[in-house]
Amino acid sequence: MQINLSRLKLQPQGSESFYLEEQGSDYILEGAGGKFLDTVVVELLVENTGRMYLARGTVKTRLSLPCSRCLMDFSLPIHTDIELAMGSASKASDSEEDDETIIFYGDLVDVSTPVFGAIFMAIPIIPLCQTDCRGLCPVCGIDQNQGNCSCIKQEIDPRWEKLKNL
Repeated sequence: MQINLSRLKLQPQGSESFYLEEQGSDYILEGAGGKFLDTVVVELLVENTGRMYLARGTVKTRLSLPCSRCLMDFSLPIHTDIELAMGSASKASDSEEDDETIIFYGDLVDVSTPVFGAIFMAIPIIPLCQTDCRGLCPVCGIDQNQGNCSCIKQEIDPRWEKLKNL
C-alpha cells in the first residue's frame, strides 16, 4: 500500500485525500488463526505541514477468526481509525525522528506496516462469535451453542469436598 505525495509536496500547508484498496495477506493473521474475507480499504487525509506529513483516516476490512470459546470461525468487521506521521529523508533530522514517524525517499510512502498494525490492534484479545457464546463442553467437547449434552458437570475435587459442609 503506497501513497504518492508528489502533488502534495508542491503545496505546503495543503492537504490531499487518498483512497487505497488492497487484498490483505493472510500471513499477517496466521498467529491468530484468521484470514481476510474482504479487501483492506484505507481512506486517508494527508496534510503537508511544511516539515512533515500528517495523515488521519480509517481502515476497514472483514476478517474470519476462530471463536475463543467454541472454536467456530466467525466474521469480524474491522473499522478503526489510523494516524500517521511521515517525513522525507531529506528533511528529517535526528532530533525529529522517532519510532512512529515513517521516513520515506522520493515521492512514494509505503503505509502497509502501520495499516496492518492497526488491523491487528483492532482484533479483540479474546475474539468471540457472540458475547454469550457458551463454548465447548469440557467433558464431551460438544458445541453448547448447538445443543446441550448429558454430561455430569458437577465434579468436585475431593480435596475441597469438606468445604461444602461449612
